[in-house]
Amino acid sequence: MDNKKEAPKAKAKKPAAIEETEVKKGPKWGILIPLIVILTICGSVGGTVLATHFLAPKTEQASSSAKRNAGTGKLSDDEKLVSVPKFVVNLSTDDPANTQYARLKISILVENDDKAAEAKKNMAVIRDAVINVMKKKKASDILSNSGSVTALKNELKDGINEELGETLAIQVYVTDLVVQ
Repeated sequence: MDNKKEAPKAKAKKPAAIEETEVKKGPKWGILIPLIVILTICGSVGGTVLATHFLAPKTEQASSSAKRNAGTGKLSDDEKLVSVPKFVVNLSTDDPANTQYARLKISILVENDDKAAEAKKNMAVIRDAVINVMKKKKASDILSNSGSVTALKNELKDGINEELGETLAIQVYVTDLVVQ
């Protein structure tokens, strides 16, 4: 009996084709990530298109005044804009030596042709109401922040309606405003 130690057997190498397939068993991130991004973008665009085509007609059934309040700015078929001629108003000031002026042009939104004719008939009263509101204002009141012109428009509308004793002006639009 030989007591020879047997040499350890060398591990048999696997063929190269088998090694390559074992390396590629993990997820294919190079394909998977762009696919997820494309599907997300397509889903977002598709959802937006569906929402605007199927949900938008339901919201368009709102009244014209609700549309105007939402900021669409569209007029209904009956509503009319009445232009008030441009005029200059002295503004209130703490220093009489430093007189300030505002040049103003407005348009008034009314319900229909009858109200437009009434506004044109009462143009002197409308101009008086605007002057009474403006002469109480300082330049800093008008130009102080982004909401100050909106507040001025509301005050003009309320002043016109109060002076006329009825709700004639639905909205007042300032089409020209210069403060000096």
